[in-house]
Amino acid sequence: MAGATASRKRKVSQFLSDSDKASAPRHAKATLNGKVDWDEEQDYERLARRRQKKGDKPESQRLPIKTPEGRILAVEATEPERQEPEIDDEDKDLEDEELPEEASDDEMEEVEPPKPKKSERQRIVEVKEELATMASSINEEPEENYHLLRKLQDLFDSESNITIKKLTLITQATIFRDIIPGYRIRPLTAEEQTTKVASDVRKLRNFEQSLVSSYKAYIDTLGKVARHIGNQLCTVAISCTCTLVDTVPHFNFRQELLKILVERLSVRVVDEAFVKCRGTLEEFFRQDESGTGSLEAVRMIIKMLKAKDYQVDESVLNTFLSLRLLAELNVKASYDTIDQPGQKMKKKDRLPFTKKEKKAYKEKKIVDAQMKEAEAVVEHEERERNQSETLKAVFLTYFRILKEKKPTLMGATLEGLAKFAHLINVEFFSDILAALRELVEDAQTDADAEEETSDEEAAQSLQRERNLRREALLCIVSAFSLLADQANEAKGLVNIDLSFFTTYLYSVLLLLSLSPTIELSSKSLHLADPSSSEPVEIPSSKVNKATEIEMLLRSLDVVFFKAPRGTGEISSARVAAFTKRLSIAALQLPEKSCIALLTSLQNLGKKHSRKVHPLFVSDDMVGDGTYDPFIDTPELSNALAGSAVFEHALLANHYSPKIREQSKLVLKSGTSNR
Repeated sequence: MAGATASRKRKVSQFLSDSDKASAPRHAKATLNGKVDWDEEQDYERLARRRQKKGDKPESQRLPIKTPEGRILAVEATEPERQEPEIDDEDKDLEDEELPEEASDDEMEEVEPPKPKKSERQRIVEVKEELATMASSINEEPEENYHLLRKLQDLFDSESNITIKKLTLITQATIFRDIIPGYRIRPLTAEEQTTKVASDVRKLRNFEQSLVSSYKAYIDTLGKVARHIGNQLCTVAISCTCTLVDTVPHFNFRQELLKILVERLSVRVVDEAFVKCRGTLEEFFRQDESGTGSLEAVRMIIKMLKAKDYQVDESVLNTFLSLRLLAELNVKASYDTIDQPGQKMKKKDRLPFTKKEKKAYKEKKIVDAQMKEAEAVVEHEERERNQSETLKAVFLTYFRILKEKKPTLMGATLEGLAKFAHLINVEFFSDILAALRELVEDAQTDADAEEETSDEEAAQSLQRERNLRREALLCIVSAFSLLADQANEAKGLVNIDLSFFTTYLYSVLLLLSLSPTIELSSKSLHLADPSSSEPVEIPSSKVNKATEIEMLLRSLDVVFFKAPRGTGEISSARVAAFTKRLSIAALQLPEKSCIALLTSLQNLGKKHSRKVHPLFVSDDMVGDGTYDPFIDTPELSNALAGSAVFEHALLANHYSPKIREQSKLVLKSGTSNR
């Protein structure tokens, strides 16, 4: 009983203590079994929160990462993770009171500060990086990234900065030069477009058609830009066009590229772009193997000449001199593949064949040889046909210029006739020689008028414009080259007297020896005479920049050393008269020209030693009368009667040791009677 009473007392006392605790004030801390109440974080929750400032970085909710090097890095918060700071109700009320009631969303947008503009230099740097990235992507995988070609063209069309436009044009040219295949791409037919093909074939077709369309748009852009002469983009467009003509002349739209170059050559202003276009065309003519591209370019040039009434620069016509007109019928690459026989395999390296295998191998070898021969014949015929059409068009242009006597193009025309004389048909000889004779007569008439008239300025202006003396020398070279190259093929049918041209050459020797510009061309550096009030003008109409002494030596070479058989035997009087006059002319010439002329005299004495021997040995002289050095007909000068080449006695005492030595060789060749 006593134990039960004690336990009941404890329960009552505990109930009383719990009731007292319930009646205690709220701010007093509650205890349980003598300890502080477990809900002690309530005071921390009731504390004021710290507001986040503008400069503070938001806390990242992402886990740290481990780099490949083993370092652990914390990941910063991104834009979506950023949270706006909490705003108390009191602060929110204050902000609402500060904003006016009339403020709208549009007004709030206008208040935002404008974005800073990039400088031109920064834009150019960024565009360079973008162009480099696109070019690398296209070059690495052109069949996957061909859509970037259109993006490059759009960049050029939308851009206004000249520098960026230049960079875009150059980048496109470089890309097309690298990705263009080694064959032409034809457009797909309607049937081919509807036919189902493999994925690889479809992928290749899409790339090829997109490449052709982008290339066409780029060439059109080059053509438009190249027409604006004087613009900064014009030079870049011409350079890009020349690059494509040099590197990918086999691809589509070759005619459009050649048209751009020919249009630039129609301008009479000779600048850097003009010279670059001319050099590109000359190299294109030299490298063209099939002749198709050369024929297209020649027809364009001839059409341009007619439209301009032949009022173009002389160097445009000189581009025809680079043509491969029936001179090289074999492709250069054939020397490495077809023309050169392959090396025979050694006996120890041969594999043993059965009789059937040997027979099949021989039959295959015969078939391959026939196929190669058939392909070569077709290629040869095509090349010959193209070059024949080109030759026909070139000669028609030459004949038309000779007939109309265009002053600025006469020299280039005569030079072309002299080079391609072996390709002219015999039927045209009479017409060509008649035109050449008219030119020589014009030169003689002009020389006579210059001596008689007192109007020297008019004569000098005509000489500067046409340089008739030079044209006459070219006529001599052309006339003799025509017959010399065709005499063997004509089989004795060519029997034309060319003494008229020889007589003119004899008459002009003394005038040429007194010319102060005999060793100078239009590109030679020449100082004016300090004692003269008027400087000596060098004629600018120079064919291939050859000097007058070079033209004279060429004329002597075709008259005495390469004369055709049909022109007859050269008489002793003519050879002696030329020897005498050339010796007189050598006294007036400069050192280099004198040595060259004495060399020709030495060769002339070796070939016609019996005819010139009386001039060097006085005992063999037979004749009446005296020598007339001023008459212009060699047969009437009477060089063999009472004349001797005493000029070589003066040349033996010349200040130049080379001239003295060369004069001794001339005397030695003249005195040796063979």
